[in-house]
Amino acid sequence: MERVRERPQCGWKTKNNAVGWIALSIYAFSWLINFDVSRAAESVFLLCFVIAWFREPDPTVKWNKVFLLLIAFVALQVGVHFFAIERFPDVADGQIKAARHMTKLFLCIAVAWWLRGSINAAKYLLFIFLAGIVTSLVINSNTETWMAGLSGVRVDFGYTNAQHTAFYLGLLLIMGGGWFVSCLRCGANKPEWGLALVLTLLGLVGVVVTQTRAVWLALTVILLSLIVINLFRFVKQRKRRWLRPKLVFPAVALVGVFTLIMITMVPVIEKRLLDEQDVIETIGQGNLDDIPLSSIGIRIHTWVYGWGKVKERPLTGWGPKSRNSLIDEGPFPEWIKEMFGHFHNVYLEILLAYGVLGLAALTALTVMVLRGTIILLGGGHQYLGMGMLASWAFFFIINLFESYLIFSSGMYFFIIFGGIGMSFYLFGEKRLTNTEAQ
Repeated sequence: MERVRERPQCGWKTKNNAVGWIALSIYAFSWLINFDVSRAAESVFLLCFVIAWFREPDPTVKWNKVFLLLIAFVALQVGVHFFAIERFPDVADGQIKAARHMTKLFLCIAVAWWLRGSINAAKYLLFIFLAGIVTSLVINSNTETWMAGLSGVRVDFGYTNAQHTAFYLGLLLIMGGGWFVSCLRCGANKPEWGLALVLTLLGLVGVVVTQTRAVWLALTVILLSLIVINLFRFVKQRKRRWLRPKLVFPAVALVGVFTLIMITMVPVIEKRLLDEQDVIETIGQGNLDDIPLSSIGIRIHTWVYGWGKVKERPLTGWGPKSRNSLIDEGPFPEWIKEMFGHFHNVYLEILLAYGVLGLAALTALTVMVLRGTIILLGGGHQYLGMGMLASWAFFFIINLFESYLIFSSGMYFFIIFGGIGMSFYLFGEKRLTNTEAQ
C-alpha cells in the first residue's frame, strides 16, 4: 500500500513556528507604522526560516530550483559589486545596502514556508498586511487633509510622495473591491460586507485625492480587462449565475455611491489629466528634443538617457546604487540631479543595476509567484485569486512610471503578495483541501 505523504503544517506546531508566525505578523503589519519594528521582526523571522529550512523533511521542496535562482542572483550581485565600487567610488558604501534590498525580494520564499499552501493562512496574512496600511493611514491622516484632497489639493498624507500613497490606496481599492464582490455573490454577513465596502470606498477616494495618473491608468486598464473577462465568461456559461434578489439593492447602492464620488471629483481628475496635455502632444509628434522638463518630460528624457547606458553594459549592468552617479553624469540641469536619484521605471532600474541577467532572474522569480497565484485561482478561490492577479497587474503597470520596487513599498508588496503565490507554487494545489475552500 502506497504511503500517504503527511501534509506539512502551517500552524503553531513547534516553538519555532510560533515565533516565526508572531514575527511575520509584526513584519507585515508594522512596516508603514514603525519601520524599525518591522525590520527587527524581519531578522527574527529570517532566523526562524533558516531553522525551518534545515528541518524540512521534503527534499523536493527543500532543494527547489528557486534556491538555485537565489544563488545565481547573489553570484551576479557579487560580480557586479566589484565593478560598481571601482567605477563609482563615491557611492561604494551604498552599493551593498542597495544590493541587499534587491536580494530581500527572495524573502517571499520564507513567507511561503510559513503559509505552506494554506488558504486560511494566506487570507490571514493579507488581512494583516492591509490592516497595517489602514492603521497607518488613520495615524498619519486627519479630516483637514482629506477635505483638502476632496477640494482639489494633491495630498500624500506624509508618506514618501503621493505616488506611493496612491499605490497603497490602490491596493486597498483592488482587494477591498474583490472582497466586496465576493461578499455579494456568496452572501456574507452584514459586518463582513460592510467592512469590505468601507475598505473599497477608502481606496476609491484615496486614489482620487492623491492624483497619480499612473495609478488611474493602471486601475482603468484593470477595470476594463475585468469587465471584458467577466462578460466573456458570462456569455460562455450555460447556467448563468445572478445576484441574489436581496443583494441587488446593495449592489445598486454601491454603483450609485461610486458614480456620485466620480461625478463630484470630475474637476480634480480633469485638471490633473489636462496638466500636461501639451507635453503628451509633443511626445506624439516624436519631437523628443522639444519635450519640456515637466513631470512626464523628465521621465522621457531620463528614460532615453538610461536606455543608452543599458546598451553600454547590457548583460550585468552598473550596480544597484550606481543610478545616482549615472544621473549626475547625465546631460541634465543641476536641479534635476539634486531632486532625482532614480529613473522612474523599475524595469529600466533593474537593467541598469544588473543588466539582462538580473532582469531575467527577477522575471523567473515573478513567474514562479504568478504560477502559484494561478494555482490559487484554479483551486476554487476565484475572488481572492483574481484580486491578487489584479494587484500584480496594477503593480506591473505603475512600475512603468515610478520605481516602486527600489523602495520599501514595492519590496514589501513583493514579499507578502509574492510569498502567498510562492506558497502555492512550492507546496502545490494538493495542499488546498475542501474544508479550506470558500
